[in-house]
Amino acid sequence: KDFPLERKKVLKRFITAMISWILLSTIISVMISLLYRSDFPVLPFILFLALIAVWEWIYETKYFTAYFYDAGKDFLRIRKGWITPKEITLPYEKLQDVYLDQDIFARIFGLFDVHVSTATSESGMEAHIDGVNQENAEHIHTLLLNTIKGKRSKRKSYD
Repeated sequence: KDFPLERKKVLKRFITAMISWILLSTIISVMISLLYRSDFPVLPFILFLALIAVWEWIYETKYFTAYFYDAGKDFLRIRKGWITPKEITLPYEKLQDVYLDQDIFARIFGLFDVHVSTATSESGMEAHIDGVNQENAEHIHTLLLNTIKGKRSKRKSYD
């Protein structure tokens, strides 16, 4: 709650999804046109993309609403997804790396992803907080690194 996700994340994910849908449906439509030696089906193509656009906007809005992360006292918890929700809980003692990342569309929208990793393969795929502005990304990064450092210091003092 101190470092919220940006609403621009919805637009970014919507645009990237629509680019993929447009490319895929164009390729399929052209292939069908060539295979059956018919004209390009413009009206069905537009209707299909309009339905996909509505679905994608609803999906991305609900995905954003369902997205949750909590940097608690002992664990980092990230929950995402509204159709098939997935939650990952990582104890700070297991975290090995924290880094910031941007893809091309994130850069366009001024968004950052905060990635954390452990020795497990699942953390690399699922353990990231995506869609925060630069200031919040840096705060989350620092918070997680300080928490990890504090947990490791306490563990060493007990050894």
